[in-house]
Amino acid sequence: MRFDISEVYDQLYRFCYFRLRNKEVAQDIVQESFVRYIDRYGAVNGKSVPVLYTIARNLCIDHVRRYSDTPGCDPFSLQDLPVGGDLAENLIERLSVQRALSRMPLSETEILLLVIVDGLSIQDAGRIVGISRFAVYRRLQSGKKHLKEELMKEGAGELSVRMRGGA
Repeated sequence: MRFDISEVYDQLYRFCYFRLRNKEVAQDIVQESFVRYIDRYGAVNGKSVPVLYTIARNLCIDHVRRYSDTPGCDPFSLQDLPVGGDLAENLIERLSVQRALSRMPLSETEILLLVIVDGLSIQDAGRIVGISRFAVYRRLQSGKKHLKEELMKEGAGELSVRMRGGA
């Protein structure tokens, strides 16, 4: 299996962005995560991914604690919404998912992003957030259920039905 550092960067960025809702801060935190990892462990490889996520997660938590009173960007700002591909086709769907995720408990959203979106194993996700693999599995199941409910509230029922296989 080939290790692609740009793919890991994109995954970490997405993970941080969903926590912080700010492009620039998410980019800074991802870069800082790589710098801290390299300073401590040396070269980045496939086994580095869970540690990089842990560093990024802790930096996000520190940022929120430090700047919680500072007005941030609108969590649903269209200019900050990470979009790839055809904007016209995907924007409404992505916005529905983003809004649904924002109404869910952060512990569930975090696990959904790590396991379903970023494709990490349940064991790695547990290491990153500091819980057992059984707790990850329970949060994953609960998160899938809540996401489907929130998507139905959003009026994205067809999206919820399509997610049966993945989320």
